[in-house]
Amino acid sequence: MRRAQTGASEAFGGLIARHQGRVFGLLGFLLRDAAEREDVAQEAFLAAWRGLGSFDPARGAFSTWLLAIVRHRAYNALRRPHRSSSAGPEPFADAPPAGAGEIARRLDAALLGLPVEQRLAFLLAEIHGLPLAAVAEIEDVPEGTVKSRLARARDHLRAALRPSLEPRP
Repeated sequence: MRRAQTGASEAFGGLIARHQGRVFGLLGFLLRDAAEREDVAQEAFLAAWRGLGSFDPARGAFSTWLLAIVRHRAYNALRRPHRSSSAGPEPFADAPPAGAGEIARRLDAALLGLPVEQRLAFLLAEIHGLPLAAVAEIEDVPEGTVKSRLARARDHLRAALRPSLEPRP
């Protein structure tokens, strides 16, 4: 990180390599179009490169700072009127476990049915394992707001997945 802040582009390339999976995983659930995800990721990484001088490790982790940039860029993309909605979502970076195909499809659909704020809170906290404080920082909201978004998201997902999880007669 320190080398990247001094202008070492290869050090920043290492940061990109380390964090691109998380960035694209998050964007996969926020933006439906693959080209748009690529554009937003590139915009976010470029903004991070340009803003490295303002990053203060004493205030938080680089990943939290980067994901806040990604969130901001993704929300901007969601507000653009020319967004394509024809492409289907690609939310899983890795294939789901064998036998979980139907549940994975239902989970994808249920996640995509959530309001974007609940979806993002759920993804950051439950899928990416970030602590509530980091999610609150990324979302720029109080922790209590994150907790309520998570509770609503879990309730929605539980209801959507219940038929898949109940034993069949």
